[in-house]
Amino acid sequence: MAEISLKKSSLATYRVEFPVTKKFIYLDHAAVAPLSKRVKDTVEKFLTEATESAFFKYSYWMDRVEEIRGNCAELVGSEKEEIAFIKNTSHGISLVAEGLDWREGDNVMVFEKEFPSNIYPWLNLERRGVKVKFIPARGNMIHMDDIEKMIDTNTRLLSISSVQFSNGFRVDLERLGELCRRKKVLLFVDAIQSLGMVPMNVRELGIDFLASDGHKWLLGPEGAGIFYCRHELAELLKPSLIGWKSVVNENDYDHIDFRLKTNSLKFEEGSLNVMGIMALGAAVDLLLEVGIDRISERILDLGDIIFEESEKRGLEMKSPMDRKYRAGINSIMGKFDPIGVKDRLRALGILVNVRSGAIRVAPHFYNTEDEILRFFSELDKLM
Repeated sequence: MAEISLKKSSLATYRVEFPVTKKFIYLDHAAVAPLSKRVKDTVEKFLTEATESAFFKYSYWMDRVEEIRGNCAELVGSEKEEIAFIKNTSHGISLVAEGLDWREGDNVMVFEKEFPSNIYPWLNLERRGVKVKFIPARGNMIHMDDIEKMIDTNTRLLSISSVQFSNGFRVDLERLGELCRRKKVLLFVDAIQSLGMVPMNVRELGIDFLASDGHKWLLGPEGAGIFYCRHELAELLKPSLIGWKSVVNENDYDHIDFRLKTNSLKFEEGSLNVMGIMALGAAVDLLLEVGIDRISERILDLGDIIFEESEKRGLEMKSPMDRKYRAGINSIMGKFDPIGVKDRLRALGILVNVRSGAIRVAPHFYNTEDEILRFFSELDKLM
């Protein structure tokens, strides 16, 4: 069996943070993750303060929001002012799709098997004369050569998921960033399937824009996410929504002074989802405390066990075996009905999912080897 990183004593401490483990084996973090106790406690504390103190606590809340902004910047390797809080990944993608000064004849490149949130905002630009070019799938992978051949003088932007939702293929962002810089193409990364388990540094990787909701690998709630816009591009990107917080003097309510902020904060047009941001902040604190490098190693180690056990049973893995091209998603196919297996496992308290005809197993760092083996033991009975 593969060696597992993260000491058992540390794992036990953090596992207590996730009460879902008392009743269930939760292997579906690529969909909607369970919340930790500290996230729950943070929300309850906020509700108590909002009930008992309300606006008396507002300055404290805003200070905490800015602290969380800084922690999110640390998570992606950016400056604090390059981070805006958004409601979901689609929101972040749409900020760029609707905010760039597109010219008729421009084209955008996306992978043909992307999650729909990374396709529809770009297709919506066809009304403005922008063409969408689809990068073909090569088996379970995306080939860099295909991307380079498809880029032409009209290619304005490439938008891609850091990890593909269906089979867990992890794109080589270092090579892709270098290619986009060389070809003078903007790079947008949908990071929802990697942020929280894959180390990320937007500056080193040459990423221009990034978006991620918090409810998957970040272990936060739905409806609270982050958007990164490289500082040098912030003025180029025009906000599609305007409100009182979009402008420089946001707290001067008596004088209208329509000067937009020059950083990512201009995309926070109105009152924030403070409770959601507080919850996201608690989740990010937990991840930074454990360490993204340690989390990544452990999740990949659990993936190695999934590969080993699948191989023993003659099952087909749709995810890449090479750890360089794999993240937290492990997709398994065999001589079974995946939907039926998923439903029967759920009845047993084991949560997995199905994407593209395969069982998708997505453990997080607090999952155990025994939980993986229990999944396979029950799968054996269903095949």
